[in-house]
This record gives sequence, C-alpha cells and structure tokens, in this order.
Amino acid sequence: MVIGLLNMVAGYGGKIDLARIAIELQEDVDDLLPVVDVAEALGFLRVENGDAILTELGKKFVKCDPSRKKLMLREALRKIEPFATAFKLAKSRGEFSAEELFEELSKVKEFREEYSDPEQIHSMLLEWLLYTESIRYNGEDKTFIKKR
Repeated sequence: MVIGLLNMVAGYGGKIDLARIAIELQEDVDDLLPVVDVAEALGFLRVENGDAILTELGKKFVKCDPSRKKLMLREALRKIEPFATAFKLAKSRGEFSAEELFEELSKVKEFREEYSDPEQIHSMLLEWLLYTESIRYNGEDKTFIKKR
C-alpha cells in the first residue's frame, strides 16, 4: 500500500491533496492516514497543508528498480520502530521471537501502548522484514533469524 501511494503521488507530479487520493482510491481519508504515516516515517513522503509531497528520497524510490526499492526500504526500516529494535535483537542474539521483541519494546514507556499486541508485531515483522529480505524466518519455531 505504501509503494502504491508513493507511485500515485509521483503520478501527480510529486504532490497531491490527501482528499484527492482518498477519492481516487475510493477510500475514507481516515483509512488512508496510517499508510501516509508509514510513508512519512520511512522518509519517502511529507504532508503539508493537506498535501502529500514526495521527499527527495521518495522521488528516488519511485524511480528505481524493485531490487533497489527493497534495499531502500530495508535501510529506512532500520531507523524506525519496531524494526530498529528487531535489527538490534537479530544482531545481538542471532534470532528472536515476536514475543521477545514485544518484551523489549514494552520496556520503553512510549512504545507500551503503541505495540501492545505480540501477534500484531509478528504480522508486521513478517510483512516488512521478509519482503525486504532483511531477516530470515523459521516458521516452525516462529523465530526471526539474522541474515548472514
């Protein structure tokens, strides 16, 4: 959804009103905002006065090939939670479970409410880290494993 949003904004010259995006996608603006928030957190988009605007990084992202997109996403994920902590756990332990990541995040006050469901974290990690080929996954043990 994030990649689709970025491509859409690029198709409008790099800037488009959020309400227009919602109309085009036949979505409620409130349903679109979490996707916009993720694109902003990744550094590919910014919102000003109701307009979604591609950043320089976002412009580079939409122009590059799929394998380069994965690399750019992987680097962006290293800077935001819960992925930053996931990468730290993989580096220090070699492997970890979503529950262990959940425990680490719950030690930090501002993450307690935001990341309150280990299953949600597990799904998010599967979706993003496996797509970007950042970390391997053992489905039997439900553990995330550092790539060599």
